Amino acid sequence: PLDVFVLKVVQLFETFNVRFGVMLVGPTGGGKTKIYEMLQAACTLLRESDHPDERFQRTRKDVLNPKCIKMGELYGEYNLLTNEWTDGLGSTLIRHAVADPSEDRKWVV
Repeated sequence: PLDVFVLKVVQLFETFNVRFGVMLVGPTGGGKTKIYEMLQAACTLLRESDHPDERFQRTRKDVLNPKCIKMGELYGEYNLLTNEWTDGLGSTLIRHAVADPSEDRKWVV
């Protein structure tokens, strides 16, 4: 089980290096959260230890549960009466991540 866990962390790291977005799927209690938390901790620790590999960066995450809010609250919505756009939680988190000039990796989970 430990070897499988380490393999999954390495696979996630490798996938992040070639993909823009990633989806972790599996059963409840299957380790999805711990896998990305371990990868986050490892990348941050390696960067703070001045590892020469630039793929290792401080990593921050924003976690949201899309099941507990409405679609407009998640993505944002346009009000036809006022002609105003209101950002949702997801779009707000993405905007903040993009606006941050630091080298830190930003994950929206």
